Amino acid sequence: MAEHAREELVNTFKRHSGAYSDFTITCGSDTYNVHKAVVCTRSEFFKGAERFAVNQQQAASAKADLSEDDPHIVKRLVKYLYEGDYDAEIAGTIPAKAPSPVVTAPSNDIYHYDFPHTCRLGCELPDYLVCNHHIYSVDSCGSSCVDFVCLKCCPDWTSITIPTAGASQLLLHAKMYEMGDKYDVKGLKDLARVKFTSICTPLWNDEVFAQAADHALNTTPDTDVGLREVIRKTIVAHIELLNKPEIAALLSKHTGFMFGVLRRVAEEKAGLQPVTGPLSDRRRRRY
Repeated sequence: MAEHAREELVNTFKRHSGAYSDFTITCGSDTYNVHKAVVCTRSEFFKGAERFAVNQQQAASAKADLSEDDPHIVKRLVKYLYEGDYDAEIAGTIPAKAPSPVVTAPSNDIYHYDFPHTCRLGCELPDYLVCNHHIYSVDSCGSSCVDFVCLKCCPDWTSITIPTAGASQLLLHAKMYEMGDKYDVKGLKDLARVKFTSICTPLWNDEVFAQAADHALNTTPDTDVGLREVIRKTIVAHIELLNKPEIAALLSKHTGFMFGVLRRVAEEKAGLQPVTGPLSDRRRRRY
């Protein structure tokens, strides 16, 4: 009964027509008649647009013009505000990630052997023993392990080939993260980061990785470590990426980020001790 009520509520939001709307979002020829109670409570940007109306007449017909943004991205933004998710499929492509079968290795009272395993969504303890080959902690995987499969525990695992056509979704998630930052929708940023990470893992060697990374670094401030940390970890984990001209160009363009990558490589590969204290926190937020 409770689940049915929840689905009914979600479906009500999905049918957000012009009925009882009191806020308008426009983007080019697209118009979205939305509700302040929904969009203004989830976005500080839209809350500000409503709050600073000059008079009651303007407040009654509050609007926000997002015509400088991609209409397809704005459409997904509105969908997220009402449904808590957005479509990843892009016209003309096929899904970038096929469903993975669940592999269960022999059980153990200490270790968790169910794969694929997603640390961000599945680990409840600060140091969760996924298996005797992998320990989840903030220092080891930073809550970014998605669909992790231990090939020692599951030697018969067959990795899934990701269609090249679906790689464009990686850039889409970077753009949705940008929208979350631009319009101050924290939940959207968190969701886009999870989606970006899940595709970034198998697509690190695809040419779209450099494009998505460049977009992320260009459209968010240096202090925003969300996608930066995912990109940095990917490059450090696959150091051979430095042989790619597009990655070399990316690092040359974003020198602060390049220093962060260099520092992380030195810490992980050469044993350089991490900087500790307040200065460390400021540096990591910047790089």
